[in-house]
Amino acid sequence: MRKNLLKTIMPAIAIVFAVAAAFATQVKTESSSALVDAYIPMGPGQPCQSTPIQCDTDVKDNICTYGDQDAFGLANDGDLTSCSIDLYRD
Repeated sequence: MRKNLLKTIMPAIAIVFAVAAAFATQVKTESSSALVDAYIPMGPGQPCQSTPIQCDTDVKDNICTYGDQDAFGLANDGDLTSCSIDLYRD
């Protein structure tokens, strides 16, 4: 009886172990650069002005600026009135 139980449970244990090992060894791929287009807010409800620069979303020492104005990323892709994401430069 004990051998029959072991024979039926062993494949299930092997499957659980294989799945756990697969998740434990999965490599997380990240982009080394998180550059996004920078925009200048023009006022509430107004479209943001596009700039020719790109800045980083990773927190760094310097805030992204264009000219003398702070530049931001779009909170919602395609919505040019949503430039509120802080951007940074090296």
